Amino acid sequence: MNNSIFIQSKFDEIYAKIQQKLKEKNSGIVEINFPVGELSNLRLCEDIHNIFNIEIIRDNLFIKCDGGEKEKIHTRLEISFENQNQYWWTSSNTICIVKNNQYRPSVGVWFQFPTRPQKRMPIIYSCPPPNIWIEVFYNNDNDRSYVFNKINFLQQNTTGIEFVAISLSFELDPFHSKPETEMIVHATSQLTQPIKAPYVCHWDLNHNEIWYKMDWNQFIILRCGLTINFDIVLKEL
Repeated sequence: MNNSIFIQSKFDEIYAKIQQKLKEKNSGIVEINFPVGELSNLRLCEDIHNIFNIEIIRDNLFIKCDGGEKEKIHTRLEISFENQNQYWWTSSNTICIVKNNQYRPSVGVWFQFPTRPQKRMPIIYSCPPPNIWIEVFYNNDNDRSYVFNKINFLQQNTTGIEFVAISLSFELDPFHSKPETEMIVHATSQLTQPIKAPYVCHWDLNHNEIWYKMDWNQFIILRCGLTINFDIVLKEL
């Protein structure tokens, strides 16, 4: 069996396994475990990524069922960052490689543009992680634990990355209306994680967690100088 036929055969097997798993659960983070080495072929991984919104960590495949709400927030943040600094490269759900694992930050900002091959075939050409790593997640055990475990691993295995996690309410109740007269102010940090979403976690240089309860007309400024205006997120909620 030649290589292309082998890859197609393995792809068909993995595709069928993913489709079956998605029938059982189609929200949050869906995890599929594979035998050791099953996902080692880079071309095969590229093909899977082209179909599904996934991350591959060791021999485990994680499907991110983001939905339109998250995707719209990703886009709003991406546009905001691009408007603030046109010399950095901003992208949502772009694949990058850390310790041979394949990740997709919800939104990433690279101070230096990845090469064209890295942007087009990020696994084969090993696209580096962004300098600013944003994760958007729902405030339930599945989404939240996945994001914080991932960031904890990345903090231990990378340097120079600024991390931000934005939590959305898992409930369907709309966020309260925007007041008309309030001034735009910097959000006030707190030492403990808010119980109810939406909220933000921003890690300092020593990887200490800084928490913010999100509300209208508030913003935070990242160490790199970029501003996250909470209204960008709250308009979608």
